[in-house]
Amino acid sequence: MAASIPSFDYPSSLEAYAIPAEKFLHQHAEYDVLVTGAIVFNQHGKLLLVQRAADERAFPNYWEIPGGKVDDTDETILHAAVRELKEEAGLEATRVVRKVTQFTFLDEVPGRPTTTWLKLVFEMEVKQEDVVLDPIEHQKFLFASEDEIVKDKVGDVELVYISPVNKAVKLEAFARR
Repeated sequence: MAASIPSFDYPSSLEAYAIPAEKFLHQHAEYDVLVTGAIVFNQHGKLLLVQRAADERAFPNYWEIPGGKVDDTDETILHAAVRELKEEAGLEATRVVRKVTQFTFLDEVPGRPTTTWLKLVFEMEVKQEDVVLDPIEHQKFLFASEDEIVKDKVGDVELVYISPVNKAVKLEAFARR
């Protein structure tokens, strides 16, 4: 069962995502699975990144934005994005500001049909900036400037992403502000 989600605001431009995943997928049959990503900037204009746990089966130690799969129990896609931010970073969204971008990726396993995933990335405002990670999923967090993301380095920390698209999403978030 999905956790109780505190109320949050969103502009009318996001109404298309204020529906359950099942309805969205019915309207967009080219996709099989929906996932969300949360863009959070701190008061200094830096972007929140979280590092996947070292023992994660998929992409251990890679840096990403908080996010995850839209569950059947999520009231809407926007609720899923808010829930994932709370679960992964302990942050309570007060407003979904905008859709930053979207991208697809394929899950291709020999002998099985290809699964097409759609990732919807939303910028959010949060109640506080006190990040609390779920240690099962993530081991570290940091806030990075646009220049640091371009250079793949924050101080002495090397930023390694799952794919070039994942890095591009972060840069798009800065461009859309």
